Amino acid sequence: MPHFRQGIKNIPEICARHGVRKVIIAPGSRNAPLIFAFTDQPDMECLSMIDERSAAYFALGIALQSTEPVALICTSGTAVLNFAPAIAEAYYQNLPLLIFTADRPAEMIDQADGQTLRQANIYANYIKASFDLPVETVVTSDLDFSDRQVSQAIDTAISYPQGPVQINVPMREPIYTALPEMHSNPKILKTLRTTNTLSTECLQQLKGTWLKHKKKLVVFGVFPENTALNALANHLANEPDVVVLAENLSNISGKNIITQLESLFSRVNSTENSEDFAPDLLITIGHSVICKQLKIFLRGHQPTEQWQVESSMPYVDTYKSLTSIVPGLATDVLSEMPFRQIESHFSTVYQSEMAKIAVLHTDFVNNKPLSDMRVTVELLKQTPAGTVLHLANSTSVRWTQLFPARPDLTYICNRGTSGIDGSVSTAAGYAYSSKQATVFLTGDLSFIYDSNGLWNNYIADNLKIIVMNNNGGNIFRFIGDKELMAKSLDFFTTPHKVNIESLVKAYGLNYMACNTTEELEIKIENLLFSEKATVLEIFTDSNLNTENYKGYFKNIKQIID
Repeated sequence: MPHFRQGIKNIPEICARHGVRKVIIAPGSRNAPLIFAFTDQPDMECLSMIDERSAAYFALGIALQSTEPVALICTSGTAVLNFAPAIAEAYYQNLPLLIFTADRPAEMIDQADGQTLRQANIYANYIKASFDLPVETVVTSDLDFSDRQVSQAIDTAISYPQGPVQINVPMREPIYTALPEMHSNPKILKTLRTTNTLSTECLQQLKGTWLKHKKKLVVFGVFPENTALNALANHLANEPDVVVLAENLSNISGKNIITQLESLFSRVNSTENSEDFAPDLLITIGHSVICKQLKIFLRGHQPTEQWQVESSMPYVDTYKSLTSIVPGLATDVLSEMPFRQIESHFSTVYQSEMAKIAVLHTDFVNNKPLSDMRVTVELLKQTPAGTVLHLANSTSVRWTQLFPARPDLTYICNRGTSGIDGSVSTAAGYAYSSKQATVFLTGDLSFIYDSNGLWNNYIADNLKIIVMNNNGGNIFRFIGDKELMAKSLDFFTTPHKVNIESLVKAYGLNYMACNTTEELEIKIENLLFSEKATVLEIFTDSNLNTENYKGYFKNIKQIID
């Protein structure tokens, strides 16, 4: 007869055999048996983090970097809910988080017992699946069922499209009892990996469509670094009938690839000849884009056809023109298209406009006084090649989008749900996992909101943080109507009295400050080459930031020969 907690003992073994190497544990009581089991598993790295929200985002950062499943463990009750923001982000970024939620047995739910709530399928809208384990595994059939559920849960998380799953683990008292010494060689279930390939008939149909259109626009959304995809993008961008658009978060770049989308389409949307930029065939690859002006343009100039390629959410019709969902890898499908067979000036139209933007852009951004724009200029100029650049929502990522993407940097931002709530923790988790030089650019509100991301023992020395402190949410000054918001501006921009220096030192990180234009360059240099995890707080003026942002787009729309 199996031990009543043999199923718990088997969980880490099943995880390990599915490739799980890191486990983030939020301490508690009800999850004690899970803690005992995981910390006793050979070759399993267990990290302890008290704040569940931060812990989950830290795990997300690790999953982003490693592309491997990461386990999360918490106690019962509200701790479970605190995982939710990061789980939603993981769902929309297709990251395999395994959420083990300790629970009371069914007979104790809604019985006024402490730290008890309805946990089964609690993340229903933001997970691939939810699994409930048996309370005990005294009976062999219960143990087999428990093992199967855990293995199926992990297999579900790592199968395409990847995503988070919940494993709810109800347990009766007593909690603090010894587990079995050994696992019972649990059964492992694995889905064999496969790839979708188009039939010859479908491929011929796509080739026919390709040859029919002289104006093709390829839009890359958020995507992890992919050498093969980048090579394909550059191949496409060399075609006269193809224009390739890729924001910095696409991690796609090259000579003819356009990465300043907001600049370009702010200009295009204000011109009388915007029809010249309208595609006949639109091809979208990957996740979403940030550029609102691009969305406005394509919704107003809908192409005849749109192919959606390599998207984990295949029925996303952002531009209201979706006609075909193309399975398989973009590199496999688009590399088969007939190149150099069409005469077209479509690429020339775009490149000519980008040449004008380059002049207007350089004239405007040069020699600005201390501001968010100047910080972005200096950071992109000084950051060493090979650095991972994490960007906080909301203004930080938008400032960098105004500049050409650097091909030697990796750009990352939590654009699954685009919240500010876990950006510090995500960057910290990524830096811990990668060991690469990592710079996190953030505003003051995003930093303060997730400052508990520094409340752990795993802040790596390769993490450097720049906080652009303009005393509030500057983005609302950019996008809102000044007169309309005048009486209630504080409820949008939320000015504060937080002393960031004291906050940083409380968490044990090094701190630097910058107050003048003259010292900005050397302060950023000192930060980038500091030996310890360091926060550089740069004080900027919200009115100047607003003036720069709005002035930039006013400038970019000028007529130029």
